[in-house]
Amino acid sequence: MHRWKYFCNTMVSTAIKTEIITIGDELLLGQTIDTNSAWIGKKLGEHGFTINYKSTISDKESDILSAISLAQTRSEIVLITGGLGPTKDDITKHTLCKYFNCGYRTDELVIRHLEAIFAQRGKQLLETNLIQAELPAVCETLFNRAGTAPGMWFENEQGIVVSMPGVPNEVYTITEESLLPRLTQKYSLPKVLHKSLVTVMIAESLLSKRLEPYESNLPKGISLAYLPTFNTVKLRLTRTDASITESLFDTSFNNLLQELGSDVFCLNDQDPAQAISKYLLSKGITFSTAESCTGGYIANKLMQEPGISAIFPGSLVAYANEVKVRELGVKEEDLIANGAVSDSVASAMARGICEKFNVKLGISTTGIAGPSGGTDEKPVGLVFIGVCYNGEIIVKKHRMIGNREQFTHRTANAAFALIKQILQVEVLP
Repeated sequence: MHRWKYFCNTMVSTAIKTEIITIGDELLLGQTIDTNSAWIGKKLGEHGFTINYKSTISDKESDILSAISLAQTRSEIVLITGGLGPTKDDITKHTLCKYFNCGYRTDELVIRHLEAIFAQRGKQLLETNLIQAELPAVCETLFNRAGTAPGMWFENEQGIVVSMPGVPNEVYTITEESLLPRLTQKYSLPKVLHKSLVTVMIAESLLSKRLEPYESNLPKGISLAYLPTFNTVKLRLTRTDASITESLFDTSFNNLLQELGSDVFCLNDQDPAQAISKYLLSKGITFSTAESCTGGYIANKLMQEPGISAIFPGSLVAYANEVKVRELGVKEEDLIANGAVSDSVASAMARGICEKFNVKLGISTTGIAGPSGGTDEKPVGLVFIGVCYNGEIIVKKHRMIGNREQFTHRTANAAFALIKQILQVEVLP
């Protein structure tokens, strides 16, 4: 049994312990990757909430009850995602009724929303779908514009429990439009300050060694975090003490920029591909890619930027040697003498793609992604990356580590670093 307590006044606090519980056997089996927790953690962190715990549990009622019960003993806010669909294996709503010792109520606004969704889709609204409007009697509805299952807000003497669907887009919508407005109204928290930059092709250990003097001189209340992935390291400066002024925080970040100089690839929390594509678009630099071992991955990363079609006419995946010869003008004698994975072939591919699509910037990759195909002379992981810009060509040789997927990610980021180099840009915004 739980006694109910509804809070009307805004609470002022410097640390609100928050916990995330994700529900689903598919998460535990690895069939679905949990992206919700990362997104929620980042979004709530921007508003001063601290994520202290995260757990993933099965679709069993007993596990859900135990997880919520434990979470409420140590966290003031418990956020749950998953298990709110209309099928029999979605039992979160039923389990929450049991946990909070209540029955159901019908939400007429949810019914009207369901009717509008199914009418728009030209589909019949079934009784099974109407179950989504049956909500625990003691919860408040968090409207879900992006889907059929609403979020649910509960409060008891131990704190707040919020349940949301597992579909990422619906989690994002409910969080942005319903959850965060309520939380920020309820809790007055110090403004969290973060500033980030990204480096590419510099090892985390080397950065750490280089920044030892900088870190030792950081004011107490400001911390530096290293977040490495696939030949990139994101450096995030955070104000952990609200007494630190924004001016002092900005000065500390500017000192970090000066310490790293042109080794800073881009500012803010962004993917290197995003920074490159934005820059190319802002300068009107047309580009194309000729990819062998990366199979079009670099083109795919760069084309995510809205409006990129203005400067990106197309790309070519040239895996086979005959395609390299026929479409990119690679010489057969060069392939015979040096092999497809070579400096000269990467150079010819970069030049050839510029000519084929009449663009200013061409990017090429040719390498051995593995796990087989390597030799003593040309081992697995060997890759040559070429860039051609207004007739100038730079080619770099790398030895990448990891499986095929990791090889592709690392090669792409190495290519973005080479693009920055040939464009002679110090720091991308």
